[in-house]
Amino acid sequence: MVGAKLAAGAAAAAMVALAIMNYQDGEPAVSGSESANNETVVYRRAAPARLQSADPAEQGEATSSQYPRAVQTIRFVNPDPPLSITAAAREMIKRALIKVGGFVAFASRESAEPESADMRQKRGTVVLDEIDDYLWEVYQRSPIKKDSSGDFTWKDPAAANRMGLSLQDYVIGGMDPGFREQLYNAGRAMDADGIHWSMLSAFRDDYRQRLAAGFKARVGNSLHGGSRRTGGYGRGRAVDVTAAEGTNAEDVWKWIDAHGAKYGLSRPMPGNDPAHIQQRGEWSNLVSTFRQSRVRLADSGRRHRHKGRIRLAHAK
Repeated sequence: MVGAKLAAGAAAAAMVALAIMNYQDGEPAVSGSESANNETVVYRRAAPARLQSADPAEQGEATSSQYPRAVQTIRFVNPDPPLSITAAAREMIKRALIKVGGFVAFASRESAEPESADMRQKRGTVVLDEIDDYLWEVYQRSPIKKDSSGDFTWKDPAAANRMGLSLQDYVIGGMDPGFREQLYNAGRAMDADGIHWSMLSAFRDDYRQRLAAGFKARVGNSLHGGSRRTGGYGRGRAVDVTAAEGTNAEDVWKWIDAHGAKYGLSRPMPGNDPAHIQQRGEWSNLVSTFRQSRVRLADSGRRHRHKGRIRLAHAK
């Protein structure tokens, strides 16, 4: 008797749950424009009319067979075509990379908005935009990239496009920040001495190194940015230099030989590869000195501008 009452109570509870689940007619509607994960929906079909008037005890016995579960997987379609793994990675890198201090780094997850230059300065870091803009201007002084192996102007743009980067971000941003600091200081000194210099190539990834002709390092082993030698993008530590219009390339190379040690730079292969410039000696200490000097100058300039604004405000 007790067992019959329990069975009847369970059947009644099941009927209430089914009534709620079947309150909405038909199958769930799905929008093809929503972006979401796949979802599995389980529901029971409406009960036949003849069973709805049956004795509760009999319904409890028939529930499993007369109320079959229907399982449906609903696929939500993303309206945007999926990117390939490579393309998605490149897009992620472009969006995530930031330049702070002497490093190329990923923004922290806590950063809801990008930091301003002043905020980064307060943290004791240095924005490299001034250096990058100068080196990019130097690179463009010789728009045609050509040596004894022929015209290879197309190679850097092809490599940059393959990585999904602008040409400037590829050739300049791909170099190590410390090495850029060295080139910036040496380059300014060359300009002051009337040596109008330029670059044949700067950062080169493995793909670009494979395109290079003539005397060169093995793919992956180049100081220009080889994956095994330096670590790849953002770590290039070599550049090929030449002369811009009005200057002889020999004058650029002789200047490096005479003054390069002051900036931690040298030409290690003057015979086989005279244009090749790379780091030498205690270059890390020099980079720190150059950076500190540039920060002091920037701070001094900001103080002068601030005082000028105050005087102007008082004058008004």
